[in-house]
Amino acid sequence: MSNDKPFRKIDELVTALSAACGQLGAGALQLDGLETACTDARDLYERLVVLRHKARESAAAPSASTGNRIREQEAPTEEPAPVRLDTRPVAEPASRQTSLIDAIESTEQRKDQVKEDPKAPRTPSLAEKLEKAAVGDLHKAISLSHKFWFVAELFNGDLGAFEKGVEKLNNFKNLTQAMEYLENEVVAKVKGPADPDAITTFTDLVQRRYP
Repeated sequence: MSNDKPFRKIDELVTALSAACGQLGAGALQLDGLETACTDARDLYERLVVLRHKARESAAAPSASTGNRIREQEAPTEEPAPVRLDTRPVAEPASRQTSLIDAIESTEQRKDQVKEDPKAPRTPSLAEKLEKAAVGDLHKAISLSHKFWFVAELFNGDLGAFEKGVEKLNNFKNLTQAMEYLENEVVAKVKGPADPDAITTFTDLVQRRYP
């Protein structure tokens, strides 16, 4: 997947977010500025997730020259090596998170329904609905933290193979074709036992791509 956004360091993202917060406090932040701030916040979060992953990897196998120091690296120039250590993302991707307001409203609605009729079927929460929402583009649906997880667990650490695989899975005519490709060209070619959770999560995304 191509990415035409310029590489921005963490301090640049923090500076941009700080300026946006200042404008927000002064009541001068417009909608486009707020959208930019949301994008910057998501980029900062994903960058920190990657650094946390590298820190955990370093802590498990410390180098004599670098120890356990954490530093931001420039844009990568080569594909990452296969990784088997703690690849599972801890947080949900930002695109699938619900806002606090929406979550509170959804919870209150369920409570009201229970009070009115305890035997009535439970209405799915907003988060549950989003978990099953159709996926229009796999590239956009897979967050950076999940991308590292899938590359390590399902594509033998090969970022190029991941990009090609997702591109293929994104453009089949139907779910049957996509599942055949997933089974024969992805899962069957994993070297060593893959994380079952990674397979389940990736398969769920593919199925939601072809509802």
